[in-house]
Amino acid sequence: MNVTEKIMSGVNNLPTLPTVYSSLTEAIENPKTSSDKLANIISNDQVSVFKILKLVNSPFYGFRGKIDTISQAILHLGFNEVKNTVFALSVINFFSKDKILLNFRPVDFWAHSIAVGIVTRIVGAEIGEKNLENYFLAGIIHDIGKLIFLEYAHDEYVKVLELVESKRCFIKDAESEIMGIDHSHAGQLLANKWKLPQSIQNSILHHHKGIVGNETDLLVASVHVGDIVSRMLELGYPGDNLVPEPNHKVWDILKISKGFFPQVRKRLINDFSQTIRLMLVD
Repeated sequence: MNVTEKIMSGVNNLPTLPTVYSSLTEAIENPKTSSDKLANIISNDQVSVFKILKLVNSPFYGFRGKIDTISQAILHLGFNEVKNTVFALSVINFFSKDKILLNFRPVDFWAHSIAVGIVTRIVGAEIGEKNLENYFLAGIIHDIGKLIFLEYAHDEYVKVLELVESKRCFIKDAESEIMGIDHSHAGQLLANKWKLPQSIQNSILHHHKGIVGNETDLLVASVHVGDIVSRMLELGYPGDNLVPEPNHKVWDILKISKGFFPQVRKRLINDFSQTIRLMLVD
C-alpha cells in the first residue's frame, strides 16, 4: 500500500462528524427550528458551552454587554456561526495533541490554524463580506491534512519534516516529494467525507494559490492572506518557518489597502492570544 492509499484508507476509516455537530446541522436545515432548540442540543456538550460563551464574550467578537447563555450567543452570532464554532472545537479535540514529531507539535499547529482563522475573519469583515460564518472555521481547518499525515503516515511524515529542515523548503513541497500528495489534497478528502460546504472544501484545497482555477473566491483568497500574515507574525507553527509570496491576483480580488495590516496588528495579536487560551486549554 503506497502513501496515498494509506491516507485514503485512513480518511475512509475516520469516524463521522461529532454527534452534536450533525444534530445541529440537521436542526438548522429545518426552518422551524428555534434558537432554544439549538441551545438544548449544544447544552449536551458542556465543554463546548463553556468555551463558546468565553469566546463570544472575548474581544474577538466585540459585543457590548455580557452574553450569559447559548441562546443569547445564537441570537448575536447566528445559527451557523455557533454551529461552526462547535465544529471547530470538536475537530481540535478530535485529533491527539500528544503526537509530536521532531519540532512539529499539534498544539503549535492549532495555534497557527486559529491565527489564520482570526486573520481570515478580519479580512472578511474588511472587504465588506456580510456572511462571515465560514471565515473563522475555514481558516482554522485549512491545514487539517497535516494531522491526517501525522495520524496515518507517521514514518513518512518524519521524512517530510527532516526534508523541511535539510532543504529549508515549504512543508507542502516536502510532502509532495516524499508522499506524492500534499496536505491540501489530504484535507479536502476529509472535508468531502464529512460533507462540509464546497466553499470550505475549496478553501482547504486552494489556500496555497488563493484562487480556484481562474475564478474569484473571496473566502479562498482570505484564507490565503490569513495564512501568509500568520506566518509573517510567527503565530503558531505550520511545519516550516518560511513565508510564501502572496498571489498578486488575490490583492486585486480583495482590494485591501496597504496600511490595513499595520493598523490591525495589535488587535490581531491580542485576539490571537486570548482565543488560543480559550480554544486550546482543556
